[in-house]
Amino acid sequence: MKVVSISNIKGGVGKTTTAIVFVVGLAAKGYKVLVIDSDPQTNLTMCFMQEQQDELLSLYHVYSEGIGIDKVKIEVKDNLDLVAGDFELCNADIQFVKAGRLKMLQKAIRNLNNKYDFVVVDTGPNLGLLSLNAFLASDYVIVPMSADSFSLKGVRLLKQTLDDVMDEIEKELPVVGILLTKYNSRTKVSKLLEKSLNSAATLLNTELFKNRIRQAVVLQESQIAKEDLFSYAPNARVSEDYKGFIGEFLERIR
Repeated sequence: MKVVSISNIKGGVGKTTTAIVFVVGLAAKGYKVLVIDSDPQTNLTMCFMQEQQDELLSLYHVYSEGIGIDKVKIEVKDNLDLVAGDFELCNADIQFVKAGRLKMLQKAIRNLNNKYDFVVVDTGPNLGLLSLNAFLASDYVIVPMSADSFSLKGVRLLKQTLDDVMDEIEKELPVVGILLTKYNSRTKVSKLLEKSLNSAATLLNTELFKNRIRQAVVLQESQIAKEDLFSYAPNARVSEDYKGFIGEFLERIR
């Protein structure tokens, strides 16, 4: 069982969109996948559920009550289960930090006893308690970055955080790659930023994924329709972009 965090401390980079398409693509390939919505905005959860019921058990209950993931998860597709996010996690840094909760998610995932091939954690755009829990539980990190919101300062901060996590867990936590999103090869901005992104990849001791995710309206349309991209627009070029990325990811971790 491999645990993958999808993270960037900047918002608006297509992080949650990537997490959704990524897990659906893995499940379609026959892998058993669990996706955990660790972003208090709960955008990932809302893409999979028509309406989140107040009584629904969520990731908040894993942290607050120690409820096992097996009792919290729900099936959303064949081979794909979800641990729903929760707005209650907005104050996680205040509520849980004094309780020594940095390894709560790691413990909960270990208790799954390798039930899944992949556990994918969608983190929030910050480096607070929830993201640290995700990193401590992870084997790999994927960093989406968009061509319109690059920040080398943010990359340095992420690098320092990952280094601190590796010291804590005493093992390597590799960044599998930087995924360039909202890409338009015809614009000068994208071409100029790609050079800077290569510098960011070097800093994180990784490489850019060869597959870039182009800008596409169907990404937003599929989320509004609450359909995954591969069902909503299977023949769209951006669907092929994501399929290429997923294949490239699987090759890299092998």
